[in-house]
Amino acid sequence: MSIFIRRLDVVDSTNRYLRDEADNLWTDDKDIVAVTAAHQTAGRGQRGNVWSSREGENLLLSMLVRSGNSLEVANQFLLSQAVAVSLHAALKCYGIETKLKWPNDIYVGNRKLAGILVELDYSGAFVEQAIVGIGLNVNQTEFPPMDRVPVSMKMLSGKDIPVEDVLRDVLCLFNRYYNEMRRGCKEAISAEYRELLLGFGEQREYVDAAGAFTAVIEGVEPAGHLLLRRSDGTLSRYAFKEVELVRDHW
Repeated sequence: MSIFIRRLDVVDSTNRYLRDEADNLWTDDKDIVAVTAAHQTAGRGQRGNVWSSREGENLLLSMLVRSGNSLEVANQFLLSQAVAVSLHAALKCYGIETKLKWPNDIYVGNRKLAGILVELDYSGAFVEQAIVGIGLNVNQTEFPPMDRVPVSMKMLSGKDIPVEDVLRDVLCLFNRYYNEMRRGCKEAISAEYRELLLGFGEQREYVDAAGAFTAVIEGVEPAGHLLLRRSDGTLSRYAFKEVELVRDHW
């Protein structure tokens, strides 16, 4: 598989840069086009959050893939799952065990290590292209106050880790899982994602627009909706941003 990498010093957002430059960077002999930056001035995360990162200390990566007819819109969440499990596998190479918080944040305990933002473009019944953004805390040890307490690879391992090494491993593992996805290994990827999911098969406290409740994650639909079995036996279905796992009950 052919991977093209463009390295930038400073950019507003690697996702935005890749979207603006997609047609200039993409050629049919490439399978993945990646952009990485030492610093972002307007990095974005899920739910419209700002991704804060010190210059040169973390992995700020966006990847462009054009999957042809290999990913149907109805199964679009499979790509997010492939990204999440590949990032888990890459971190395991450094002795770091992680869990996934739906839809695709990476946690160690109740501390956030990485975030993933996937932007999709459609053509009929298929995903035409995807831009996958990853923000991974590598060597940063001081963070601004925020609701989700962050952690970094350095804080977990006690040593500096070359960001270029992490980039190599993340691309290598994503390459592997992306290939598996394109070959049709859907259930294997989804099963691995479920096993790593915080709250899967376990009673946890959640909050939605109506308030707090206790439920068990029963599954995640192919399009990404979360299925929660409440303590009273009812099944609730949620899209992104409609429900949140209460952190104090992890």
